[in-house]
Amino acid sequence: MATGGLHESNRGNASDFFGECAITQSCEPCMKANIAKAATVLCKDCNEYLCETCRNPHIIYKGGKHGVVSIQDKESSTVVVDMKGMDKCSQHGKGFEFYCEDHCKLCCTTCVIEHRKCEQWDEIASISGQKRAQLHGLRQSFLKLKSDAGAIVAECKQSEKDLNASVADVSKDIDEMKERMIKLFDAAKRELLTEANALKSEEVKRLSIMQSVSTTVIEEINQLFPMCSSIADNGTPQQMFILSKQVEEKNKMIESKINEQRITQVSSTVTLAYTGELSSIFEMGTKFMKVNLERRGNPSSISSLSQSRPVTLELIVSLNLPKSEDNEDEPLLSGLDFLPDGRLVAVDNNTMKCIILNEGLRRLGTPYTFELFPKDVAVLSNSEIVVTCFKCLLFLSVSSDNVISLTRKIKTSSSFWSICCKTPTQMVVSTFDDIRKVRMISVDGVETDFEQVEFPKKMYKVGDSLSTYVQSKNTLVLTDQFAHTVYMYDTVKGTSRAVTNGNIQRPRGACVGPGDTVMVCCVHSVVHLTVDGDFLCTYPVDMKFPLSICVSRDRTRLAVSNCADGDIKLQLYKILPTLNN
Repeated sequence: MATGGLHESNRGNASDFFGECAITQSCEPCMKANIAKAATVLCKDCNEYLCETCRNPHIIYKGGKHGVVSIQDKESSTVVVDMKGMDKCSQHGKGFEFYCEDHCKLCCTTCVIEHRKCEQWDEIASISGQKRAQLHGLRQSFLKLKSDAGAIVAECKQSEKDLNASVADVSKDIDEMKERMIKLFDAAKRELLTEANALKSEEVKRLSIMQSVSTTVIEEINQLFPMCSSIADNGTPQQMFILSKQVEEKNKMIESKINEQRITQVSSTVTLAYTGELSSIFEMGTKFMKVNLERRGNPSSISSLSQSRPVTLELIVSLNLPKSEDNEDEPLLSGLDFLPDGRLVAVDNNTMKCIILNEGLRRLGTPYTFELFPKDVAVLSNSEIVVTCFKCLLFLSVSSDNVISLTRKIKTSSSFWSICCKTPTQMVVSTFDDIRKVRMISVDGVETDFEQVEFPKKMYKVGDSLSTYVQSKNTLVLTDQFAHTVYMYDTVKGTSRAVTNGNIQRPRGACVGPGDTVMVCCVHSVVHLTVDGDFLCTYPVDMKFPLSICVSRDRTRLAVSNCADGDIKLQLYKILPTLNN
């Protein structure tokens, strides 16, 4: 539980209820440290109760005068208690003298008349001695409730900070998206201008031919026209007859060429056409993006945000995956992830398929077939996923009616297996046959390394090591199957921790769990860890060698698949809170 509410004295609220009653007091500095110790002295100047251990540090280290007296000396004098009206009947203005057990109500002398037929009521004076211990208990309960309320206040303040940071992240994401769009438009502009110039060159050639034909016609006419004029004015009848027959044939030929040119379009321009998708974005105006408020955890549960706790896994459905009739290999679901609407995306490494499943693990739509063996899948948005293959990333769209189609392919310098999102535009990928164990890659294909992280000095083979990333904690998680180890790296501070215990046996796939914890596939179970590497729980699963694991966006469901020959399974669990830990 968060302790933000313990930075202030616990006496403030108590005195509002009890006044300056001469009751047994606890040492206030000890209470702040959650230590129950009786006070022996009172500092009158600071109005603070102290035990003998805290007395001298209080006088030495706290500024000002300190008139310290024994509590017994203080209690020897008469104490006047101001109950602030709590000892008066609000209806009749008289002091309470009776208590009705039947109605659990304090009564004055007028109220008690209404309760005279009740079976059990007593004078307060006769039963008050029994309540001292209960009053002490109530006071401790108030102190605990104040601590809980203080923790909620601290969580609210932290949430406000997180909100401010998330708004800043929204601005950053928009800027990144804008930069991507600018780069995309610049690239499109270069391609389109190249294409436009090619079209222009072809059209110029056509116009040049037309111009050449017309120019030749003009030259022929220029040659014939003076002769026709001369013969018409001065020629003999025989010359006129011969020339007229010659020119008649020429005229028909030239007229044919001119008519042919006239029906051919001369005016031409290059125009730009937009796809329907881009036109739709323009029509949407500024509404083509939107922001959402995501709440995680329960505000009434202080530990939901501040602490990592074990959960309970309840099996919803278990699916056996036998060989299909059209494929000799049995399935191997090497990658799983949930779409925001709850559908499950799975990639099958053996049959080279991408499959969409509903909440009952029934297949939706037609599987997509890859040309390469897929390794893992990550959901980027409501309708876009990315799949790791041999030295490339494949981006696919998933429609609401479960149609999967390839949109683009990015070549990579390394062979990747696991993939998860770090930001909306950057992903974290694990490698194999590469000294760079885990890398980052943008949606545009820009690869970078974790500069602050020092990985184990060895190279992993395919499937020996997988990774995930806890965004809110800046924590990179790397599993080492044969070292039986899970590595936790703080990518900001550069610190690391190697987690090994008897529960972690041959760890494979990992994902982010409830409360920003980490869930890891082990031999016959899922192991639950904090980002600091502390062990939370082990959840047995009814399958051998779990391989791939994912948790839904709302942290209420978990899917896990395995790689046991002849016994391939896919299981879906409900994640339930465990209240008593």
